[in-house]
Amino acid sequence: MQTLHLEDQGDHMPVVERAVSIFARGGVCVFPTDTLYALGANALNANAVGRLFDIKHRSYMKAVPMLVRDLSWARELAYIAPDQEALITRFWPGKVTFILPRRPIVPAIMCGGGQTVGIRAPEHSFLQNVLRHLGYPLAAASASLPHQNAGTGEELKEVFERASTRPDLLIDAGPLPVTQPSTVVDLSGRTPRILRQGAVRADKILAYL
Repeated sequence: MQTLHLEDQGDHMPVVERAVSIFARGGVCVFPTDTLYALGANALNANAVGRLFDIKHRSYMKAVPMLVRDLSWARELAYIAPDQEALITRFWPGKVTFILPRRPIVPAIMCGGGQTVGIRAPEHSFLQNVLRHLGYPLAAASASLPHQNAGTGEELKEVFERASTRPDLLIDAGPLPVTQPSTVVDLSGRTPRILRQGAVRADKILAYL
């Protein structure tokens, strides 16, 4: 497992290019987001997503969300009604994940046996740069492993170095700002539902429903 450090200032392109090259060949990386460190892979490559599940020891019956650049990407991945687009635009980029009916392009492994997928556009300049150069969405689950409480890049490095299966790259941006995980809103049914209260308060979202 290679480790690269992401400094607050300076040229991030060498790290972006390395991450893109690994994702493009079906690899798995740990990277910072606007919420937590994530373990990610090419969301449209079922084998790559399978590696993510194996590294994280995640049940295949548990869906994994994806990260996109913007609403235009989400339209290609999920069925979105016009009124839902207005809501999504209000909270993207940001810390809200929307559950939507998946299009056939989304591998079944992403959906945990269902027909919906969680999608979010992160507000994180480095990650947006990776997505822009990559050209396709990332499957992204929390980088923490079962029974481990690692939150910084250095702690995650120690955890994965002891693990039997490891990601190909860890991008260490140091301690991330303290925040909650994303708020999850289910738009797949007749009535929108808040499935998880997170960084964005439910009442702020409900005001637009």
